[in-house]
This record gives sequence, C-alpha cells and structure tokens, in this order.
Amino acid sequence: MTASGYPFIELSYACSDVVAHERFWCDLFDAQVIFRGTIMGEPFSRVVACGVSLVFREDPDFVAPAGAGEERAWRNRIGLRVDDLDASVAALEAKGARFVLTPEQVRAYQRATGDDGTKMVCSTYIAPPLTAERIADGEFAHEVAILVGPDNVWVELNQIKEPADTRWYPGS
Repeated sequence: MTASGYPFIELSYACSDVVAHERFWCDLFDAQVIFRGTIMGEPFSRVVACGVSLVFREDPDFVAPAGAGEERAWRNRIGLRVDDLDASVAALEAKGARFVLTPEQVRAYQRATGDDGTKMVCSTYIAPPLTAERIADGEFAHEVAILVGPDNVWVELNQIKEPADTRWYPGS
C-alpha cells in the first residue's frame, strides 16, 4: 500500500482508433496488450505501458484536440519520467516518434516573456521545503520534451532532479 493508500494504476480515454493507440504504445514504449474487446458495443483495448494500465475506448463521436502547430498550451498530456532526456529523445526518434516540443524549446519558453513583459513560465508558489533559492542553486531541475501520438495525444518526457527532502515525483 502506498502512503496515500491509492496507488495510481490506470488512465482511460476516448479515441478514434484503438488499434492506432495500441501500436503507438507498443512500438514506442514496449507496452503489452492485456485485453481487447468491446464495451457497450464500442471497441476498447487495455495495455500496460510504463507501469500503468492505459485503456483506449473507441468513440464514434470523438474529436481530437488541436495538434502540432495548432495547440499552444499543451494542456492535456501524459507525463513519463526518464533518467536521461537526451538519450530517451534519441531512442524514441529512432523508433519513429515525432517531437513537437524539444528541451531547447522548453528552455526558450522559460526565458521568454510576453508582449506585456510577463514571463511565459512563472511559478507563483513553491511548496516547502523547496525554495526559489534552492532551485537557483541547482537542487531541483525539470527538463521536458513532448512527442505526439494518435489523436494528438501529447506524451511528455520529464527528467527531474529533486532533493531528498521533497520526493514529490515517483522514481526519486
């Protein structure tokens, strides 16, 4: 049992094509299909990828969110933790992944300001025991890259360095 008593195991979402999602997760992340069938007459597939069960439910009324070049906020995404972001990006690109946001672009967004001078990325709260000073000293770092899958599913790779007194993210 986890400290909260509710370990995360599953993400379920509607899609246009369960086979395309299966293929994406199996090809890029070595997922294993564990169930396939229908729910209420609609196709579904359940795969285990990256330690979590992903359920794809085909929906004839599904409308994909905006895709690469159209989406700017990257609001809906699935986050994965990686030990070496550069190596992960290279390995996934070799398998056919298409990245829509690179670590270099993320760093540029972090430095950028809007027309009104407001920073594009700005934390207004940092939970103790972490502080802005500790982040500036390099105790915490978060590098990101985003690739796109079927139905414009955004998959975010996260390389996180965090101090022992936070342990906010799995794998730390």
